[in-house]
Amino acid sequence: MISMFRSLLPGLCLLGVASIAQGQQAISPEQLLSDFSRCDAQFFQSLNTARLPAGTLDLAQYGTVKAPRILNPLQEGGRYQAFEQPLVVNGVRLVGYYNEAMSLKSAGNLLFWGFVAEGEPREVVASLKPLLVDNARLKDDRSALSRVDIRRIGDPILQWRTQGLAGGGVATPFGFVERVLSIDKGIERGPIAGRTTLFCSLQGTVTAPLLQVYRPDLNAHLLD
Repeated sequence: MISMFRSLLPGLCLLGVASIAQGQQAISPEQLLSDFSRCDAQFFQSLNTARLPAGTLDLAQYGTVKAPRILNPLQEGGRYQAFEQPLVVNGVRLVGYYNEAMSLKSAGNLLFWGFVAEGEPREVVASLKPLLVDNARLKDDRSALSRVDIRRIGDPILQWRTQGLAGGGVATPFGFVERVLSIDKGIERGPIAGRTTLFCSLQGTVTAPLLQVYRPDLNAHLLD
């Protein structure tokens, strides 16, 4: 598994549940963060009905879902959205959103997306852990806390395993994909330096059908 970025969660201030179009209800900040921690399409679907305070997440429509607007996940400098106002969840100030996609010969396809928060990783975890899905599986991974799943190409598209993981610092084996929720310290460059990242990632042999299901905000053939 490759843990590449660290730092993310300052300002998730969403309004409470309220009735909206077609009888649906708006998603609260806490529910939105919980949906995000699944590291699947639910986060982007929930943003369709999320009500955000002015100046927090700037959303754009991508097909049938919404996502925080960024310029280009493939280009340095185009991967980060800084919030004008922090979005606060359980006392944690989420200050931005990061979205990166890349392909490396040694590691396969890598996709990272999530929030940048103020505070140290342990402080952020302490405040947000009750909201994180399957939080009992969070494990120490060097400087990070991570929850890791793995699947083999050919497995049912919704099936993930918790055994046979590559481990920290080791590239995901060819023919496998790891899905990681990671809370870590931001790398010492760019907008996430010195902050805490709360990221999801897909790493390894990430195929177009998998992207279509788990990242509906992206072109499924982005990394072909």
